[in-house]
Amino acid sequence: MEEFFRRLEHQQNLAWGRVHEGAFWAHLRARGLDRELYVLLMQQVFHYTRHNSQNQALAATRLSSDRLRLMRYCLHHSLEEAGHDLMVVSDLKSIGESAESVAGSKPLVETQAFVAYLYRVAAEQDPAARLGYTHWAEGASSHIAELITAMRRDLGLRDNQMTFFVSHAQLDADHLAEVKQVIADTCTTQALQDAVVDVAVTSLALTGHIMDGALRAYQTVQGGAPA
Repeated sequence: MEEFFRRLEHQQNLAWGRVHEGAFWAHLRARGLDRELYVLLMQQVFHYTRHNSQNQALAATRLSSDRLRLMRYCLHHSLEEAGHDLMVVSDLKSIGESAESVAGSKPLVETQAFVAYLYRVAAEQDPAARLGYTHWAEGASSHIAELITAMRRDLGLRDNQMTFFVSHAQLDADHLAEVKQVIADTCTTQALQDAVVDVAVTSLALTGHIMDGALRAYQTVQGGAPA
């Protein structure tokens, strides 16, 4: 199992490297973060986060008592994810965006693809596969540190205006340890381990596409050429 976790971490790090090579991160490093780009990005976070509880619960419905450990984790994690989209709404309200404007915004094509992918994983793959998404999401803090720094530096946001990211960071260590233990307990075959790695890498790539899509939408609104 130690060898598997080394492989999982290695593949995730490679996937994060590809995300960081994308247009969004190049723009962030060269030009910083302004309010309009931040709002567009967070609207997309809202749109996919509001489905996380549901697609996790969908995976749980495909389990029975012969896999009780995994079923309990999926149901518990689904409950923990409930309402995280409202944290995004609260953060955007703190800078003057209304809840109605957030809810009424449109999910980008990239966001729709990400959400559809997670539902497909939950509906068609072994329920353990979705643990790949949970694993990288619970350990994402160090990989988005530049974004958090820009939010503080360029927008002057305080921690109580970044509850979605800051609260997650504070809980990451415990949640990451928990999902790793569940993976160790339940993903004992090569096929299940491969599925976890595949979902981790694919969902990370799709998340990078959302960031780049938010940048393209921002550039369209601004009327400027891509960075």
